[in-house]
Amino acid sequence: MSDPARFDALCERYHRAWFRFHPEEAVAVGETAHAGRLAPFGDDDIGALIALDEKLLDALDEIDPTGLDPDRALDHALLRGAAELELHELLERDWRRRDPVRYLPVEAIHQIAVRPLPDPAAALAGRLGAVPGHLRAARAHLAAEPEAVVPAWAELAVEEARAGAAFVRGLAADARLGPVVAAAPGLAGLAGEAAAALEAFAAFLEGEVLPRAAGTLACGRLHFERLLRLRHGLELDAEGLRRFGEALVGRVERSLAEACAAVAPRASPQEVLARLRGDRPEAEALLARYREAMAAARAFVLARGLVTAPPRERLEVVATPPFLRPRIPFAAYLEPAPHDPEQAGTYYVTVPEDEAGLAAHHEAAIRLTSVHEAWPGHHLQFVTAHLRPASRTWTRLLNPSATLYEGWALYCEQLMLEQGFLDRPEERVLVLHDRLWRALRVLVDVGLQVDGVGPGVARRLLVDRLGFAEAQAAGEVAWYGRAPTVPMGYALGWALIDALRGVLGVDPGDAAALRRFHDRLLSAGSVALPRVVRRVFGEAAWVRAAAVAFGTHGA
Repeated sequence: MSDPARFDALCERYHRAWFRFHPEEAVAVGETAHAGRLAPFGDDDIGALIALDEKLLDALDEIDPTGLDPDRALDHALLRGAAELELHELLERDWRRRDPVRYLPVEAIHQIAVRPLPDPAAALAGRLGAVPGHLRAARAHLAAEPEAVVPAWAELAVEEARAGAAFVRGLAADARLGPVVAAAPGLAGLAGEAAAALEAFAAFLEGEVLPRAAGTLACGRLHFERLLRLRHGLELDAEGLRRFGEALVGRVERSLAEACAAVAPRASPQEVLARLRGDRPEAEALLARYREAMAAARAFVLARGLVTAPPRERLEVVATPPFLRPRIPFAAYLEPAPHDPEQAGTYYVTVPEDEAGLAAHHEAAIRLTSVHEAWPGHHLQFVTAHLRPASRTWTRLLNPSATLYEGWALYCEQLMLEQGFLDRPEERVLVLHDRLWRALRVLVDVGLQVDGVGPGVARRLLVDRLGFAEAQAAGEVAWYGRAPTVPMGYALGWALIDALRGVLGVDPGDAAALRRFHDRLLSAGSVALPRVVRRVFGEAAWVRAAAVAFGTHGA
């Protein structure tokens, strides 16, 4: 058997076995055999997963990537990196003692509403029925060593478990799952039992774990740099990343000051942004306004020919479900299933309950957010990836990197400012203020995970440098802590894309040249941007772009 054929067969065998341990990830990429299961976490399961990853790495060693075509060689690198990371996580960083959020089954239940399944009633029955036992086992793990639990994660788990219980208890009224519950005898009862288990889990965390929780959220230098290398394809270490972040923060702050001065002499960013906050819709019109802004951004991009339009796609703007609001305080995007023939994405908007929250959803913010989340940001990028055969392998679908998908979305904010969709001086201030936010994430990411900076210090940085409210800063830092190297991906990815465009000589005023550049950049999937640049544009382009982005790059 040739090396390409051996590699294809290995990927197929490995993933079909791996899906048993990761049923939600399986459903997300269109494999539904485990749609009725929750992720197992017993000692025997963890041991079997460790053995699976070790066998994969041994098998990959027997296949020379230089004997593969460029697309398979890219998948070879991605698969090896993913297996090494998971193996190290399982052997060195047992999440079962530290992170109660990962036990919560609510998103697994919600997934049945948003992914096409051959038998949603059976999947819902399987997952609902497993919840009580699943959470009992979780309690045993957490009770064994409550001191290892990270306090902020325990607090988040309490909030999400209670919101999740309300969601599960109300499944009969859910727009998508309600008809499934009504048509299947016994599902309502299973939902009630699952909701009660979630409420009991929240009470257990609050009463028995939180008072003793004292774990640290930092992943440490070794794991952080391993993530940079294996997940994101970067040769930077933590010190290099910090230097990049510090330099970028300084440049963006200078650009921001210049943009503010163009609006009003000696105006601060907060004074300029305050001018925007009064121009906002009422709460009952908020979703409609987001739909209009998304449609306007789409029409602008297609009229200018900035990208090649996917042959099919649609995007639904909906209110964020209550159980997701602790994680989505403003807005977010859920990509379509890879094999969804309609490529229907979901754009969540969290409708605020008070005037202060509503003020953040002003017209300029709605337009900018729609650029980032929808057009030409996340929605266009993920749909394009799903429709390219080379980027629809399980390996690529299961190993996304924020350097590409978030770097692209942040680059799109700059693009739509350059092209005139965002055309007010105040909107330039908003774009640069949000770029500063993403640049500061680089420093917070390294600080929290490597330097031992406490969450309180990180929150204060966002409050003092960005003018964030305390609650907003707390929410930001909470998710930064649970996702090492994801926060840094926005600014680093943007800087690399902007640098690459420059070294390739792409004229921002030439729509046809921009379209060719964008189409090539999006052609290899949602994986590590350095690997994509090397695969699509070549090693020389990568070296030049990296030198600019991490050297003398201007904001």
